[in-house]
Amino acid sequence: MRRRSWGWYVLAVVVMAAVTADVLADGPLRHLDWTVHKFCDANAKGAWMPVVDVFSQLGQRGVIVKYVLVPLAVLGMVRARSPRPLLVPVVVVGLLSLLQVGVKSVIPRTFPSGNTDVLWTHGDAYPSGHTLNGFLLIWVAVELVVIVVPALDRWLTARARRGAALAAGFLTGAALTLADEHWLTDVLFSLALGPVLLAGLAAAGPFSRRLRPEGPARAA
Repeated sequence: MRRRSWGWYVLAVVVMAAVTADVLADGPLRHLDWTVHKFCDANAKGAWMPVVDVFSQLGQRGVIVKYVLVPLAVLGMVRARSPRPLLVPVVVVGLLSLLQVGVKSVIPRTFPSGNTDVLWTHGDAYPSGHTLNGFLLIWVAVELVVIVVPALDRWLTARARRGAALAAGFLTGAALTLADEHWLTDVLFSLALGPVLLAGLAAAGPFSRRLRPEGPARAA
């Protein structure tokens, strides 16, 4: 990670800490949760909702794994003649699932669909795991696309692939909020954590450069 980027990581940690403190203290952001919930509950309908649902699917782990990652991983193994295109998604999905279970268990919280916001009883709404999926699993998917179709590497540079994953994560969080599937603060925490995890994953470079065609260096 570049030194000039550390300020953004510190800001992300501050945002996560502030949102968590607000949720625990029943602060203004948690009250804003109810305002957003009531608005979305009353207005989350109509012809535009299918569009919102499409973007919310970017965070559905089962959908992304079954219909996107598995087919791409199989094609990637054939194209690269290596098991890495399958092993990387398996490891990422497994570690991400464990992280989500661990983080969500710290502050159990009910979902807005029950029209109650209760802590320490039942529920795992906080933070939004689907939003994290939107960042990380979409990045993995785009990386696999480049392995399957190497010619795309000319346009889908490393920076562009990260940008696509960042956009997917933020769109997922917005869609989940508008669809009233998560409290706003659930999503805010994950919108701060997701880019940090994405930066770490991209920096680790789990997809070997040998899986892609040789060529001029791409923008990092």
